[in-house]
Amino acid sequence: MGQASFLSQHYVLLPSMISAATIQKINDEARVEEVVGEFVALKKRGANMIGLCPFHNEKTPSFYVSPAKGIYKCFGCGKAGGPVNFLMESQQMTYVETLRYLAAKYNIAIEETEQNPQAKEEAGIRESIIVATQFAQKYYSRNLMESEEGRSIGLAYFRERGFNDKTVEKFQLGYALNQRDAFTKEALQKGFTLDVLKKASLTSRTEGSSNDFFFDRVMFPIHDISGKCIGFGGRTLKKEKTIPKYINTAESEAYDKSRVLYGIFYAKSEIRKLDECLMCEGYTDVISLHQAGIENVVASSGTSLTVEQIKLVKRFSENLCILYDGDAAGVKAALRGLDLAIEGGLNVKLVLLPDGEDPDSYVQKVGETKFREFIQENKKDFILFKVSLFFEEAKKDPIKRAELTKDMVATIAKIADPFKRVEYVRECSRIMDVREQMLITEVNKLIRKQRSEKGADAQTTDAQYSETAEAVQPEDEFKEAASHIDNSEKDIIRLLIEYGTLPYTEDKNVGQYISEQLQPELFENEDYKTFFNYTSQKYMAGEILSEEQLRNHEENMMQQMTINILFFPYEISPNWEVKHKIALPNKSVLYFKDIFSSITMFKLKKTRKMLKELALSLKEEIDQEKLTDRIMMFRILKEEERELSKALGIVIHR
Repeated sequence: MGQASFLSQHYVLLPSMISAATIQKINDEARVEEVVGEFVALKKRGANMIGLCPFHNEKTPSFYVSPAKGIYKCFGCGKAGGPVNFLMESQQMTYVETLRYLAAKYNIAIEETEQNPQAKEEAGIRESIIVATQFAQKYYSRNLMESEEGRSIGLAYFRERGFNDKTVEKFQLGYALNQRDAFTKEALQKGFTLDVLKKASLTSRTEGSSNDFFFDRVMFPIHDISGKCIGFGGRTLKKEKTIPKYINTAESEAYDKSRVLYGIFYAKSEIRKLDECLMCEGYTDVISLHQAGIENVVASSGTSLTVEQIKLVKRFSENLCILYDGDAAGVKAALRGLDLAIEGGLNVKLVLLPDGEDPDSYVQKVGETKFREFIQENKKDFILFKVSLFFEEAKKDPIKRAELTKDMVATIAKIADPFKRVEYVRECSRIMDVREQMLITEVNKLIRKQRSEKGADAQTTDAQYSETAEAVQPEDEFKEAASHIDNSEKDIIRLLIEYGTLPYTEDKNVGQYISEQLQPELFENEDYKTFFNYTSQKYMAGEILSEEQLRNHEENMMQQMTINILFFPYEISPNWEVKHKIALPNKSVLYFKDIFSSITMFKLKKTRKMLKELALSLKEEIDQEKLTDRIMMFRILKEEERELSKALGIVIHR
C-alpha cells in the first residue's frame, strides 16, 4: 500500500483552506439544539431548551439553548456561543476540525481554497509526521500485545507496575522490539518515506544505514489535546548506566514539548469538571492515578513549566495543584520556576508526599480515597509555602533575608489581581516580620518598572501604580456612577445589535445614526468602546452587520458580548395576551422611542459625571484664569443637563 493510500484511510489531511462560502453554509445549516443535544440532555422550556452545563459542576440547570437565535448560554459560569464555539470549547476541537465535523454531520460538501505554497508545505509536513507517528503507535501497541517478546518483556513490566490491560489499552502503551530496523522496514513497506520517518524521530541514519530510533524499550505515546499521537517517550528496562533511561521524540513541526502536557487529552474533562488540575512529573504517575480513578492529572515530564503549558492548563481551570515527592532539594529548585504560573493567572497549590513516595507508589499503597484526602489535608499555597520554607534558612542571616524579600516582592508583583496581592503582602509581612507598607512600596515600584519596560508611559506617577494599597481603601465616590454609566454604555451596544440594520431615516439605518451621534471616546468600558468603534466604522462605511454576523464574529469578545446582550432566559407565555386580554406592542414599533431615550440617557449620564468631576476640580483650582474657564464650562454643562433631562421628562431638584 502506498503512503497516499495509507493517509487517505487513516487520517484527514488539510492541504488547503475551507472556503468562506462553505463556512457560511455550515453556519447556516448547523442547529445549535442538535449539536449541543449530542452532548447535553436538553429539556424544552418555552421557546428555549435547558440542561445541566457541561462546562462546570451544577445540580440545578442553568444552561440555556435558544434554537431561534442559534446560541447557548450558561447563567452559572457565563459560557456562551453557537454550534462552532460549543464544539471547540467542550470537545477541544480546532476551528478546522469543528467545521469538518459539522460539514460531515449536515452532509455539506467542503470547498477548499489553496493555501500559499509555504503554508501548504508546512501543513503537509506536519500532517505527514502525525500520520507516521500514529502508525508507529499502532505498531508498538501491536508488538506489546501480540509478539512473544513484547508480552514477555514489555507487558510483564507494565503489569509489574500495577497497570491492568484496560489501562494499557487506554494509554496506548507499546513496545519497541530489540531489532535495530524492524519498525523502519515495516513503515517503508507501507509507503512512508525515510525523510518523514526521520523528521518524526522514528528512524535515525547512522553509519550509512537507517535504523529505528526506538528499540528495546517500552513505549509511552504522547497525545495532543485532541487525542492524536504526536510523539513518544521510550524507557529502557536495562540497568546499564551507559544507556539513557528515557529517550524522547525530538521537536519537529508536529511536536513541541513546551506546548504539551502528558495526559491532557485524558484529563481535560475531569479538570474542567473539578475545576482543578493536578500535576506530577512522570508518565507512570499519571497512569497510576488515572487507573485509581483520579483523572484530573497531567505530567510536565520532568521539564519546568512553560508559558504555553500554563495557557493549556488555564483553558480548563485556573487552579493548579502540583504533587512533589518530598525531596527538599528538588522542591526548592522547582519553587523558583513557578513564578511563571503565577504571572499566567493560575492559583498554585503544592502537596508534598510522604518521604520515599511518588504519586505512582503512594496511590497504589493507599488507594483513591486516602490519596484524595491526603491532597485536601496537605495542600499549601505556593507563595506562602515558598516564603515559609526559605525564611527558615534566611531568618538569622540579614543578607539572605534581604534576598528573600526581593524574591518575594518579585513573585507578588506578578499577581494580576490587586486584591490577591494585598492578601499576600499581609501574609508575607507577618511571616518575614517586614513592614507591610515597605512591601507595598517595593511591589508597586516593580510593577511600574515592568509596565514601563513593556512600553507603558515612563512618566506615569506613583499614584497610578498604587493599586496594591488601594485594593483595601474605601470605594471611590464615583464607583456607583461608573456602574450606571456601564449600564448606559451596554444599552447603546444593545441598540446596535438589535436594531442596527433597521431604517431610521430615509437615507440612514439605526447603526449609522447612532455612529453619528456618539464617539468611541465617550465609552469608559474598554470592551464596549472596542465594540462600538468596530461597528460604527462598518456602518459609516455603508456595511451591514446582522446579529448573525456578530454572533459568529472571529473575535471571541465580539461573539460573547453579542450573545450575552441578546440572551434572556425568560419569556412571556404565548397564552399571556389571551389570558390577560392585553395586547403587547411589537418591538419593531417601539424602536424609535427606545433609540431616542437610550442615546439621551447615555448623554445625560456622561454630562452628570463630567459635572461631578468639574465640581471637584473647582474646589482645588487656585489659578484665577483657569477657575473662570471652568466655571463657564460648568454652566454650559448644567444647561446641557437641563435640556437632556427635559427631553426625558426628568425633573431636576435644586
